[in-house]
Amino acid sequence: MTAAPAPTSPWRSGRWLFAAVWLLFMAYPIAGIITADARWLMKALALAIIAVFVVVYLLLCVYSMFDCDPRSAPARNAAIALLAVLMIGLMPLLRADAFSLAPFVMAAVAFAAPWRVGYSLAGVAAVLVSAVVVPELFGWELDSGFLIVLLVVGITMGFSRVMRDGERDRELAAERQRELNGQLAVVAERERVARDVHDILGHSLTVISVKSELAGRLVDLDPARAKQEMAELNALARQALAEVRSTVGNLRAPELPSVVAAAEIALTAAEIDADLPDPDAYDGPHAALFAWVLRESVTNVVRHSGATRCVVTLTDHSLTVADNGHGSPLLTFGNGLRGLAERVDAGGGRLTVDSDATGTTVTASVDEGR
Repeated sequence: MTAAPAPTSPWRSGRWLFAAVWLLFMAYPIAGIITADARWLMKALALAIIAVFVVVYLLLCVYSMFDCDPRSAPARNAAIALLAVLMIGLMPLLRADAFSLAPFVMAAVAFAAPWRVGYSLAGVAAVLVSAVVVPELFGWELDSGFLIVLLVVGITMGFSRVMRDGERDRELAAERQRELNGQLAVVAERERVARDVHDILGHSLTVISVKSELAGRLVDLDPARAKQEMAELNALARQALAEVRSTVGNLRAPELPSVVAAAEIALTAAEIDADLPDPDAYDGPHAALFAWVLRESVTNVVRHSGATRCVVTLTDHSLTVADNGHGSPLLTFGNGLRGLAERVDAGGGRLTVDSDATGTTVTASVDEGR
């Protein structure tokens, strides 16, 4: 079996770039601290606060932004609260300029807060209101252009949160619908199986019961007739068993459209470029047989070939699976190919395998007359 891929590190996924780009605007509060009329000890403390703010914001973006796991909600709330406290901690030195950190706080509230969308919008609005009220209370001057920027950022963050939650709700609704459709399909399949089993066994077992009672009564009265009834019982039991096996076999037989879809998923997951036919366009009589061949062949391509491309060609009477992996002229039927060859042969066809250093081609063909 192929080993499951290791989970991708949040740092390797590139999400941290979303935060890092906007951290360029930290140049403004840093410049304000350096040029402030204060002792260097106070400036060093303010720069340390900025450093902690950047680290917390970056970690919040990497690990928690767009995260819906309710288990991380307390940590996200604590991180957002810490960002607000750090911004307030800069006010004694930067005064109104400390609100240059407000866009980062609003982004954290809009995207990382586990609250409902209404509460998140209220949090963004609270940051905007505080940017107006606090400078007025302390008599600080705040540039009106900066207020406009904050307003635009707040509206953008709020709108983005609404859009994100709407998209998430649609995805959840679609997922629930898919689950419901799957459950309904299972129920329908169970009902069909129940009908088939009832139709197969109900009649046969009823006849077997009647004939067994008759044979029991005739054992002493007419042994020849009893022997005939027992022979008929044996034939009925064999026929019922064959019908049950046929029904079970049909239940386990793969369907070509679902196998093609599964093959595309498997090849894509293995980073193999897939060129697959449209199964709905196939109207030949060998769909079930070709589904078996395709499933086994693609499994071998994914597990053993080391290929980067796989091409599947489907006609009315043949299926070809070709890859550009590491084949070998010494390749023999194994890894399921031997059983697959027997299945194709039983279906009136022939399975051929051509393999060399340039790749492997598996072809299942059935005579047109079959």
